[in-house]
Amino acid sequence: MTISPGLGTLPEGGRVDFDRLRAERRRRLVDAMRARQVDVLLLGRPANLIYAAGVRQLWTAGARPWGPGCVVVAGTGRVHLMSTWDEGVPAEIPRSDLFGLSWNPAKTTANLKAIPGLSEAHRIGTDGLSVGTRQLVAALAPTAELVDGAPVVGEARSHKTADEVACLVTAAAAAEAALSAMVDVLRPGISERQLLAVAAQRLASLGAPVLPSQAAACALHGRLRRTLTDRAVGPGELVALTPAASFAGYEGSLSRTWLPAGSHPSPDQRDMARRCRGGLDAVVEACRPGTTGADLLQRWEKATGSAASAGLTVHGVGLGVEPPLIGDGVGAGAVLAPDTVVAVQSWVAGARGGGFLQKDLVHVTTEGPRVLTRFSSGPVGGDDA
Repeated sequence: MTISPGLGTLPEGGRVDFDRLRAERRRRLVDAMRARQVDVLLLGRPANLIYAAGVRQLWTAGARPWGPGCVVVAGTGRVHLMSTWDEGVPAEIPRSDLFGLSWNPAKTTANLKAIPGLSEAHRIGTDGLSVGTRQLVAALAPTAELVDGAPVVGEARSHKTADEVACLVTAAAAAEAALSAMVDVLRPGISERQLLAVAAQRLASLGAPVLPSQAAACALHGRLRRTLTDRAVGPGELVALTPAASFAGYEGSLSRTWLPAGSHPSPDQRDMARRCRGGLDAVVEACRPGTTGADLLQRWEKATGSAASAGLTVHGVGLGVEPPLIGDGVGAGAVLAPDTVVAVQSWVAGARGGGFLQKDLVHVTTEGPRVLTRFSSGPVGGDDA
């Protein structure tokens, strides 16, 4: 796993103190390691690399095997990064804590063995495995136990600091700007791909990256699709608009269901909107520390009169999708923790075809849920755009 900080300078300025953000993330990660008695973490997953080191990663197409791109040592509290240069690496990671990239496994192993505190480790956690991972760990620390590092990183990442929440709000605001641009051009005859292009253009004008997996728009015909088509939107057709944006690695998104300009909602569409929003509101209100996934599913079922597995999804957000994942038969035993941020998505299919989708980001706090997305629910059901 290689790191390329040269894709751009580190995020700075604005509403977020990035020096403080990185320091708090490292502290939480080391605290989680010590609590679980993990001496060293070998990280290779992109989001975990960003969380631990605060650098930008080289984007590449296609899949690649897991590799140790970052090493965190609990005893020293230091983060060691695989990088051939230090441009764009945060100042708190000195040049001496960088280890070079080599196609020669012997050299890579020697570079890793030189990291203080690694060879003495009793427990080493990883966030992934490749064919040679066990042999690598045995060479680095012959007496160390290899354990799953994902719960350690997950525990650290679940809590969102004020700076992380500000990053999510900024990303969500960019997504809302893209949504507004799509609403402005949503008329009969426009295609889903054209709507995606409009969203991408708006995000580009804001300097926000377009997420490669983003579908952004989908005409609804009784089911929810995640793939785009060239089919033109017809008069009176409900269209799900789901833009997403990224800021400093944090992803914000929302979903709204809209009618093309000049269309008027039918009674069935108004009923879908009412049930969908009622279910969403009920779940959002229940997004408090200690609430279980089963509680959220039951609230959605009661508010909509539908099976929760058919239309409710709740998942953590931050540096991409994070635990917990609730919905469609999973996550009933999950418990919402304070200071997490979740996406709550409500979907209701109509009796006569079509459907209604809405999603918001919610900050779970001890004072109650705080909705981070602010865009109107739309004209269906009586709200103004």
